[in-house]
Amino acid sequence: MPRSSPTDVGFLSPADATIELYETGVHHLNQAVQLVILKSIYGGILFSFAGVFSVLATAGLPGLEESNPGIPRLMQGATFAFGLVIVYFAGAELHTSYPMWLTITALQRHGPPIKYILALLSSWVGNLIGALFGSVMFSYLTHELAEEPYKSGLINQINRDVVSSQWHIIFLKAIACGHLVSLAVFFGTQNHDGVSKAIGFHLPFFMSITARFPHTVEYMYLAPTAMMLGAPLSVGSFLWKCMLPITLGNAIGGAIFVGAYNWWVWMYCEDKGKAIDRWVDTIGGDGRD
Repeated sequence: MPRSSPTDVGFLSPADATIELYETGVHHLNQAVQLVILKSIYGGILFSFAGVFSVLATAGLPGLEESNPGIPRLMQGATFAFGLVIVYFAGAELHTSYPMWLTITALQRHGPPIKYILALLSSWVGNLIGALFGSVMFSYLTHELAEEPYKSGLINQINRDVVSSQWHIIFLKAIACGHLVSLAVFFGTQNHDGVSKAIGFHLPFFMSITARFPHTVEYMYLAPTAMMLGAPLSVGSFLWKCMLPITLGNAIGGAIFVGAYNWWVWMYCEDKGKAIDRWVDTIGGDGRD
């Protein structure tokens, strides 16, 4: 996350926050691969705690799911969204922020392509290792979710959201999640005091989880845990129908709707008038009669 002084307080403008996102992207681009992997593993473990917390809070009310399904959705959104808060407060990493950061640095033409590839791959692999570790150690081996109704609740969620869903629907939903979770990181960057930063991280991700827009690291935990509990999802289907569309969708949502958008508005163009002038120049006219 952006590195700010302990004395920094207040609220950054969108322009200043975009500059901080760029500086954060440069910082992550130049991090040693082993450090990215380590921080991402830790992020995956922390996120898995939010996962089991969310399942216990929502799957334990099967009757409410049928009579008033909106309430379990709200509970799942409220609980899982704390995962984003604790990950970044602990200084760990989530892969889903990297497309936003690295899009801004790429549009500023900073760094060679190999650094982008290494940063994206190492953060994804690290999160997967951490999420699998949390799934096996703290959910499966502890039998935390082995009892009913938690077991069937999690399996039903994976059946509904992955097994029975179509690839393109998962992909489109993942774009929305990438947009919202990157917006959450943007809001967190804008705020320098702890309470405001936590709210900024929480609210957009709360919206995403409530709408059941899939998050890459969320399903790195949920899907393998459900598979170990008996969900009809093979390893191949997990990679092809779960990880691939969610990872790609999250990346597109964060890169385009937050990274590229804020770079264009707050770094490439000084104001709306200059943006229009540049667009007119691009199409070969001066926009005047």
